[in-house]
Amino acid sequence: MKKMFTFLILAVIGCQFANAKSINDNTDKIKALEEKCYVLQNKQVKTDNNLRKLIENQHVAEREIQTLVKKNDAQRLAIDSLQDKCKSLEEAQSTDREDINGKIDATDNNVRTNQDQLQSRTLYGVIVVIVVLAIIAGVACWLTKRIKSGTSTIGDVRRAQEALQAAQTKMQEESIKLDNQLLAIVQKQLDAYVPSANKTTGEPDHSLVVKLADEIARIETNLSKMDKSVRGYKQLVQAKDRMINNVRANGYEIISLLGQEYNDGMQFQTRFVPDESLPEGKRIITGMIKMQVNYNGKMIQPAEIVVSQNI
Repeated sequence: MKKMFTFLILAVIGCQFANAKSINDNTDKIKALEEKCYVLQNKQVKTDNNLRKLIENQHVAEREIQTLVKKNDAQRLAIDSLQDKCKSLEEAQSTDREDINGKIDATDNNVRTNQDQLQSRTLYGVIVVIVVLAIIAGVACWLTKRIKSGTSTIGDVRRAQEALQAAQTKMQEESIKLDNQLLAIVQKQLDAYVPSANKTTGEPDHSLVVKLADEIARIETNLSKMDKSVRGYKQLVQAKDRMINNVRANGYEIISLLGQEYNDGMQFQTRFVPDESLPEGKRIITGMIKMQVNYNGKMIQPAEIVVSQNI
């Protein structure tokens, strides 16, 4: 009996020991599973966070895409508007080109008309001058014959002088009238003038201004020999000064040396004429054949002068 009881006790203890060991093994497994579960939970949290960030990034990207779509639409509208404006500008440019070509043709016609008028008026002026000179020559011949024949009186001489003076005054008035008309025509040409570049030098074409300067040289020389009371004298002076000021606004300078004292340092083409009415040793510029013309401070035509001297 004692052996059996001991066996039972040992059996019970063995079973308890086995159960305890099984419980310990299960506990270890549970702990391992809990650790794995914790690790998985951490991974799940990270995955959720990453997913949440991806969703937020997706929303941001969607908003940016919407913004870009709106900008694209706005740019498309702007491009369409610019294309419409380009078409309008092309049409306006085509119209302006036609208008400019028409104005250029009209200007060319006006210039040709003005040149024809100038030639006809110049011819008229030459005829008038020839007639007046013929009258003066006739009166002079008649007076010379009367003086030689001894039949002339003081009254005849005075009348002849008055006739000569009247003819000279008439010739001066006609000359002033023609010069005023000439300056008016040149002014129209300057108003319609579009300067073109010289093909060889690339410089602007100065021919019209140079021709104007030559005419002003002639006009100033004639005015210096006239009485200021001659009809049209003041108007011609004003027109001449106005032309000089007009070309000055475009960079040209027309320089007059009339009335200045001449010195040997002047590098101009000079024609000397004797004049005993001047003080001895004096040399005065009394005529301008060509004016000195400067463009933007650079001389493009030197002066050609007449100097009266008493040496």
